[in-house]
Amino acid sequence: MTPAEHLSLPTPQDVKDGLIASKIAAHAADIARGRGKDRDLRMAQARKELDWDGMYREAIDERKAREYRARGITEEKEGCSMCGDVCAIKIVKEYLKKE
Repeated sequence: MTPAEHLSLPTPQDVKDGLIASKIAAHAADIARGRGKDRDLRMAQARKELDWDGMYREAIDERKAREYRARGITEEKEGCSMCGDVCAIKIVKEYLKKE
C-alpha cells in the first residue's frame, strides 16, 4: 500500500514510504506478540548513550533519521536535536560525572 493508492500511480518515493510504513507496522506487530524487542533495546541503549551512529543503524529508515537529526542540530552537538542544552540525558550524564 502506498500513500497514492487508488488516487494516482505511485512514484518511487511513494513506494518507499509505503514499504517503510509496512516495516514499522510489522515491527509493532512483532513487539505485540512478544518478539523483536532486541532492536528496540539496542535503540534505547544508543539513545541513552547519545550514540547517533547506533541510532541510525537501528532506524528503519537511516536516511530519514539522519535528515531529522540534521534539521534539529544547533550549536550544541552533545544533547539531542530536540532538547539541545536541556536534554535530560545530557544533564544526567553531566551530573553523574561531578560525583
